[in-house]
Amino acid sequence: MRVSVFILFIAMTIGVYAQKYKVGTTTALWKVPASTDFSQARSVGLEYVEVAFNQCYRGVPANEVIPRVRDMKAKIDSAGIKVWSIHLPFSRTLDISVLDEKKRKENVDFMAEMIEQCAQFQPKCLVLHPSSEPIDDSIRAQRIANASRSIAYLKKYADQIGAQLCIENLPRTCLGNTPEELWEIIKDIPGVKVCFDTNHYTKGTTEHFVETIGERIGTIHASDFDFVNECHWLPTQGDIKWGKLMHALEGVGYEGVFMYEATKDHENHDTRPTPERVVETFNKIINDYKTLK
Repeated sequence: MRVSVFILFIAMTIGVYAQKYKVGTTTALWKVPASTDFSQARSVGLEYVEVAFNQCYRGVPANEVIPRVRDMKAKIDSAGIKVWSIHLPFSRTLDISVLDEKKRKENVDFMAEMIEQCAQFQPKCLVLHPSSEPIDDSIRAQRIANASRSIAYLKKYADQIGAQLCIENLPRTCLGNTPEELWEIIKDIPGVKVCFDTNHYTKGTTEHFVETIGERIGTIHASDFDFVNECHWLPTQGDIKWGKLMHALEGVGYEGVFMYEATKDHENHDTRPTPERVVETFNKIINDYKTLK
């Protein structure tokens, strides 16, 4: 009898742990998100969003960036959905690691201005790219040093608005394409954490990444891929072992939102996923996790 009770307790504990994660999605799920999109997402169980500032910045005239940020805030507020994180702007030229010191400072100052705009959303996390690309091996060490210097400066702005600055791992020749290199970038900056993008790490398993960075994972970007190049498919549609990944996150004590950055439903010809499909695949991940346990 006592054995049966113990087994039941363990089963319940597993379920509770898996279910403790709240699921969220990037605002990039929608090409041009509307208030009704956020409301509908909230109604099917998505409690959080990550605000993709590129939707207010990329290809937008400079004088329209801040008004668009404010409009995004109004839409989110009207739906009663919570902001977990904000993905700061990025592009080939908006690079905090560039060797041109004047350009680096311009980029960092602009990023600081964007962080100040983030305050109105009261985010828990800010996601920042350490570089763009391509980066040649001959200048990689200096680019890493520049990225670290820029991040240390921007950390002060994140602290001022009460947000956790999280540096995202990136693919190909970008900085931070391995957990070891990302650690090199942030190791001497107390309080800076990592955004683990599951479809950016092509040089090893997702479990290895989690175990290497450990408790300094502050948030995640969940999407699937073929381990060749980023695909941003819905989780469970590529080659990542999601049950193992959730187990690894459990092992390092990750307690943040299970934040989707999936913009393609690969099973439906790479169309944009619906909120319902996000919830559906998240439930598959939980079932996979339970099976492994």
